[in-house]
Amino acid sequence: MTSQNQSQVRNEILQGNLFKLMFKLSAPGILVTLLINMNAFIDALFAGQFLGETAIAGISLALPLTAIMNGFAYLVGTGSASILSRAIGAGDIKTQSKIFGNLIIVGIFISSFITVIGYSYSEELIKLMGGDGKVAFAGSEYFKTYILGSVFYILAVASNQLIKSEGKVRLAMSFAGIYVIVNIILNPIFVIVFHWGIQGIAFATVTAMIVFCIINLTYFLSGKSSIPVNPKKLVLAINLLPGILSVGISALLGSIMDLVQSFIVFKSLSYYGTNHDIAFYGATLRLTSLAFIPLDGFVSALQPVIGINYGAGNYDRLKKSYFTFIIWVTALAVLFWLPMQLSPTTFLSWLLPNSTFTNNDLLNFRILTLLIPTMAFIPFGSVFFQSIGKGKTVSIIIILNSVIFFIPSIVILSKYLGVSGVYYGMALTNILLLITAILLTFMEFQKMNMKYVKGR
Repeated sequence: MTSQNQSQVRNEILQGNLFKLMFKLSAPGILVTLLINMNAFIDALFAGQFLGETAIAGISLALPLTAIMNGFAYLVGTGSASILSRAIGAGDIKTQSKIFGNLIIVGIFISSFITVIGYSYSEELIKLMGGDGKVAFAGSEYFKTYILGSVFYILAVASNQLIKSEGKVRLAMSFAGIYVIVNIILNPIFVIVFHWGIQGIAFATVTAMIVFCIINLTYFLSGKSSIPVNPKKLVLAINLLPGILSVGISALLGSIMDLVQSFIVFKSLSYYGTNHDIAFYGATLRLTSLAFIPLDGFVSALQPVIGINYGAGNYDRLKKSYFTFIIWVTALAVLFWLPMQLSPTTFLSWLLPNSTFTNNDLLNFRILTLLIPTMAFIPFGSVFFQSIGKGKTVSIIIILNSVIFFIPSIVILSKYLGVSGVYYGMALTNILLLITAILLTFMEFQKMNMKYVKGR
């Protein structure tokens, strides 16, 4: 049955109607990505509505630190998923049988290390991000509780990536949806009913992580996966580690560079601005994430399509998939982006109900969100190179973006323009990164064309 299910999904990805396949894989991804983005949004909403501006500023400082946990989860998950999808495309059962056990062992080792370090130095890390006084205390309380869920979150996200790489995007997203729904239900209970404050917001997320982990691992251990899994033979596959790391390290590096970038941004905001500017920036990021909902869903769906077609040497269909997906995701992104551009105050008031926004605040918001309709090329480029096993290219792009584009832009422009310089610097960085991603992707397409011609 396992082999039949895998063969059916594989054939659909390799030969099925591309338009129907796109919506079959993307629709659940968009729905649950909506919920996942709502997860962080709900945390910020409860902090802003019931705990005040100090709480949302504290969470804004802590969230970049939680991205490291996310980075390690995707290091294990993305690297393993890339190998698995290519193994499915090539029909390599031996490699498929080693993936899950390897993921569990590596995930537990990494998460244990993160938990100890994060919990022990939570206050120092928040202060390093630019927090002080009540804001630093609030951020530390949130992060210290949040980090306790590391082992559950890393195993859940990594194993969820495997389910996507099987081509079962709908099932993977359903599991992720349960995680978000649990968090949304528990937030008002822990904050309003139990009065646990900012720790209640973090504890709701940790509880949801535990549930998310249980349902993902149960799927594999119960034999419902289309890949071979033997619970009694969960061993470390040394031979798979280089391939996992070569792809997965780009995901981790992305999170590290995001942290570095956040450090630069928050240091600039705290130096040139006030706690209001930190809270405003945090609210802007949460709202911006809503506009990326279609994008994230399509990216999740594209990974198995790229990986399996590449593993099968089906380059022409791979490129058609890329362009079909990117056209539709751009159209959908505009639907989320346009209302924010037309009426930013309406959306910002959800998270900062007691704040007054200046014309400069609204201009900064529009600057940061201006390029959203064109941004699909960046994550599409990343998932493309990760799926074909060229994670080093993604790593180069990430380092180039942070060291050459982002840091100099923010430092120089904020020096002359103050808080507004942060927003102008981020917009300039996005333009340069967009151009780089497009050029590298199309160069790789040209290489595939040459490979296809030689193989005929």
